[in-house]
Parts: sequence; structure tokens; C-alpha cells
Amino acid sequence: MFVSLQFKLELKKEDKEKLIKLMRMQSSAIRVAYNMLKELEKEKTKNPHIQIYHRLRQLFSDLPTRYIDSAIYKAKQYPTDKSVVFGGKRLFEKLCKNHLTGKAREGLKNQWRELRQGTLISIGSKSDRGNRLTRFEDLNGQLCLRITTGNREFIYARVLREPSNSKDKWITFMAMLLESWQTKNYFAYTVELKLRDGEIYGSVSFEIPTPEVKYTKEKGVIAIDTNASPIHIAIAEVSKTGELLSYQTISLHHLLGLSQNSKDHQEWILAHQLLDLAIEKGKAIAIENLKKLKKGMRGDGKATLRKRLHHWNAKKFLQKLKRDSNVKGSGNSRGSSCLHISHRNAKVCTAVEHR
Repeated sequence: MFVSLQFKLELKKEDKEKLIKLMRMQSSAIRVAYNMLKELEKEKTKNPHIQIYHRLRQLFSDLPTRYIDSAIYKAKQYPTDKSVVFGGKRLFEKLCKNHLTGKAREGLKNQWRELRQGTLISIGSKSDRGNRLTRFEDLNGQLCLRITTGNREFIYARVLREPSNSKDKWITFMAMLLESWQTKNYFAYTVELKLRDGEIYGSVSFEIPTPEVKYTKEKGVIAIDTNASPIHIAIAEVSKTGELLSYQTISLHHLLGLSQNSKDHQEWILAHQLLDLAIEKGKAIAIENLKKLKKGMRGDGKATLRKRLHHWNAKKFLQKLKRDSNVKGSGNSRGSSCLHISHRNAKVCTAVEHR
């Protein structure tokens, strides 16, 4: 299943100027490639890609070669049997009427220019660590997009994106990214950037694997419990009959002072550690059902406890754990997912509480 997700970028002023210049260059290359495609189709030329590529190399010598291939790919998405107005036909017709003046007309012009000149696309591949020219990387605990602007010249843009809900595919994408960084088993993703209202927005397209469940509750489970005082995770290894085999705790105090992005990154690492443990033991994972937990109320004397819990979102972490389990095993030959995750039953709950 192919998925496309949106995000926003935050850049330094000088890096943003470089990126906009690069977007204008590739946008021009896309228009030239499209016009050449129409002409070569009329001439019924065989393999027009090579001719277009060599022509674009001559016209845009400063544009990295992979951006040229991506420009041709983008041009092929437009229909050649009818006229195409880059920048939008509706906006172009409004500008041609000349019924607007002053700021209103200038605003419409800027909007049309952004649509016409503000595109940058890079097609990814597995052999290029996902994407050679626009690659997601971890930079000092922050998710960033490394954008190639020239020959071995890069700029880094901070990715601004938070999951909207528990079903948001961004959680899956982050799990796949972290897995690929750790295992060096990369997956291809295509990144397209757009300029809108002076800001840079992007979309990433990739394929989500659909593996089969490999580890089930037949050999027991690894039960996970979150606790607030002291704030930590309790882990219990339980046999299929509910007997406690081993247990351990992981402190979460190091997450309390981190920014949201850094905290998310550390949570992904923690989710990976727990999944590696479950795979090592050959067991499924059982988590607590947060819907049945008492949230408390004001005046119950537990204000300090709720304040501590505010710094640790157990629900978001368990969502990461679930998504990560769906992609953890996608790199093996069979394409099996690593394990089954379910809510704890009574036997598992007893084992955790008596750790």
C-alpha cells in the first residue's frame, strides 16, 4: 500500500533562499521536459527520456543530475493530449482579465508564481539509503530533511510534523525510518516540496509493508506496564500459563526535560529496545488498556502525580510500539512482522503487579 504524508519545513533564511532558487530551477526543467515530451510524442520518437535528459543537462548544468531524472518523471504525470497551464489555469485566467489592481493583483501574482516556480521533487531508491537528494536524517535528536543543493552541498531543514491521531500513518513512517537507520535495510521514499504563502511544505510517498504475524502468545508474552512514581516502565516475561519468568524496569526520568521532538525520538528508540527483547524471547507483547485507567480528578490529592504524568504520554508511546511491531520484521526474507500486541489479560496483569 502506497501512502503520501504531508509535513512542513523550518529553515534558516539563507538556506531558504538557496532552496527557493533550486525549486525555480527544477520547475523550469519540468516545463521544458513537458514541452519536449509533447513534441517527441508527435514525432513518435522511441525512448524520448534520453533525448530530454541530455537537453536538460545542457540547459540546467547547475542542477544535480538526479533532479533532472525526477523532473522528467514529474513532467510525465501531466497529460500531453491537452494544454497544461503551469501555475494553475484558474489563476492564469484571473490574471488575464486585469480586473484586479494593487495588493489584490500582486497577491494573486505571487500565488501563481509559487505554483509555477515552487516545486522540487526527488525520486527515492532503496540503494540510495531511501533518497539520495532529499533524505530524512536524525540531527542532534531532531528529525531533519537533508536537501542537496549542489555538488556535495547540503542544507538541513527541520521537519515539523506531529501525528494527528493513533491511526496517523506518520507513526508508521517514523517506525520504518528508525528501523532502516538501525538495520541499514533502507526503503525507497519520494519527497516533493512545494512553496505556499512563503512557507515550504512537503509530502513523502512510500510503500507500507503488510507482513504476517510471526510471534504470538503461544510461548507467553512480554508484559509492559507504565508507572508514574517513580516514572518508569516495568517489563515482565510471562509464560503461556501466566507464570512470572523474569522482570526488569526502565527509568523514564531522562525524558522529562527534553523537547517534544527529542522525546519522540527517544520513545522510538525505547520501542525498538522492547521489540528486540520480545523477538529475542520469541514472545508477543501485552500492554495495558489505557481506556480502563482512572484519570483522577481535581482535589483528589494527586496533583503532583498528574503533573509528572503530563511529561510522559503513555498512550503515544504505546502507539509507537504498535506501529513499530508492524514494520520491525519487514526486512527479513519472509516479510513477517515481529509480533502480536494485545491488551493484558488477568494472568499477565498479576505477573506485572507482583514484579
